[in-house]
Amino acid sequence: MGNAAKKLVISGIIILITILLLSISIHFMFRGPAAPFFVIHNHDIISHEVTVEVFDHNSKPIVNETYNLEPHRDFTKRRPLSVRLNREKEYTFKVTMDKQITNISTMEIPGRKTSVNIRLYTKSGETIPYNPNREAIPILVEIVEWM
Repeated sequence: MGNAAKKLVISGIIILITILLLSISIHFMFRGPAAPFFVIHNHDIISHEVTVEVFDHNSKPIVNETYNLEPHRDFTKRRPLSVRLNREKEYTFKVTMDKQITNISTMEIPGRKTSVNIRLYTKSGETIPYNPNREAIPILVEIVEWM
């Protein structure tokens, strides 16, 4: 291969990379960043250990991680690459708190601006309609739409 041919191949590769980067930049400029995959909110006055397992529609594990949340703190999990690239919309969340209380919920995440909120000890009136007779809910899993 001659020197001129090598320069032509290198120039072509540089042009392709430039076009790819430009198209990705334009994509994010108009659509904005994706919402987090999930957010854990600890509304309690004590710390909790939370294990979050997420499975796709084929029961393939996507996330299996344990977090220690201090009182009144949040944890945000970015969307894994497999979720960002996949068109799947239905996921099963298995949330276990302090190795004792478990909530299993199947959630539909229809788009990039939709996320899952995992709330520990949510009190009536915080995210659900007020009811003075309702006690705090140990684990509440819900869908939230980001603007």
